[in-house]
Amino acid sequence: MLPVVALFVLMLFPVFARADCYSWPLREQRGAYAYDGDTIYITMPGLPAPISKMSVRVAGIDTPEIRGHCDAEKQLAIKARDRVLAVLAGAVASGQPVLFCRPEWGRYGGRVVAYVAIGDIWLQDILFAEGLGRIYQGQKRGTWCPQQP
Repeated sequence: MLPVVALFVLMLFPVFARADCYSWPLREQRGAYAYDGDTIYITMPGLPAPISKMSVRVAGIDTPEIRGHCDAEKQLAIKARDRVLAVLAGAVASGQPVLFCRPEWGRYGGRVVAYVAIGDIWLQDILFAEGLGRIYQGQKRGTWCPQQP
């Protein structure tokens, strides 16, 4: 009996782990689903058209800025954005949902902050593993530019 109960509990775990996740429709802006490595475009269901177009900032990660402070940051930002675009395009092509988890309103307004999962893979983990992002928990952002001697 115990193995059956344990199996039942394990089967429920993914449901509980993703209970606060939402599969909001991605939207294209200027032909892309993302602005950079940590900003994704969505359409928020249930809102009127003018305000349903939102951006989601990927929680827990900082990626280089497209309008960065140096060429190295700008080039890395393009790599991060292109990687995110490839991941999102792959999800769309395969019909795999993109999940926005534990969403909250961003402190600067105008966008939602949420952890992003594609299937069982967290987007930030992909970017961390490939050196295209670093952990971000609200602290002052560090530089992506090489240090001058």
